[in-house]
Amino acid sequence: MNTLVKKFEKMGARAKFTEVNDSIWNRFSGRRVQQGVRMNIQHDKKGTFFNVVATSAAEITVLDVQPKDRHLLVMAKITNEETNEVEKEKFLCGHDERDWFIARIPENRSVSNVLTAKEALKPNIVITAQELKKVGNKKKNRHRNKAFIRQGEWFFVPAPEIEPPEWMILRDEPMVRTNGGKPHTAEYLYRTGGTSVYISHEYPNGLSEENYRRLLLKQKISASSFQVRRLNMEVYVKGRITHPDHKTVLLNGWHRVMPNTEPTISANGRLIAMGFID
Repeated sequence: MNTLVKKFEKMGARAKFTEVNDSIWNRFSGRRVQQGVRMNIQHDKKGTFFNVVATSAAEITVLDVQPKDRHLLVMAKITNEETNEVEKEKFLCGHDERDWFIARIPENRSVSNVLTAKEALKPNIVITAQELKKVGNKKKNRHRNKAFIRQGEWFFVPAPEIEPPEWMILRDEPMVRTNGGKPHTAEYLYRTGGTSVYISHEYPNGLSEENYRRLLLKQKISASSFQVRRLNMEVYVKGRITHPDHKTVLLNGWHRVMPNTEPTISANGRLIAMGFID
């Protein structure tokens, strides 16, 4: 564990690693990276630190450290004792503008270092825009280039063709990922398309209209316990985009909003498909 702590120190961050046995595993909260690994960002008298809690079955390795960029890539590897299968997950830790962050890398994207991890967190629309605008490697991870503007986990891709009806434009509208967090607020926002889903405590991933009606007919659910949300809408914004942990962004003209590709984990630890409900 001392080696891992030193890797985080090389990045410019503090880290605390705790190994626990299975009997006290569930007492710890935090982002579940693997069944035997949890991590989050905490604060004490000395400031902010990465807190990692793992069982003895977990193997944690830092694959790459970029001190100047203040980022590192970590791999968590767990061996299933029953099947002897090895599961691997990777996540990017780093500093963005004003604070430290943790971002889980999608399992279907191959990464080996910090640079490829950053690219893996970009949605396909952003990658396509980079290629069309011929953005060079040195500018691909800036907060602003010809292809996009980024604020935290949100990418804004220019969409000059969009001309929404005036009555559908919302003012000072919050944008929130499926797993919550502090909202980013858009001065002007326009939504279109998407699919209606029914969300409740028992169905955090949402039910389709058909499945919702089927359960109602069987009287297995209460309609009052559900909220109707729109999933995977196309969202466009312009004007000032604000957030307490990031610099305010000013968008001249409409931009398509895309969240990064980090998979979302619900409160019960289930994996939710990429996308967002706002």
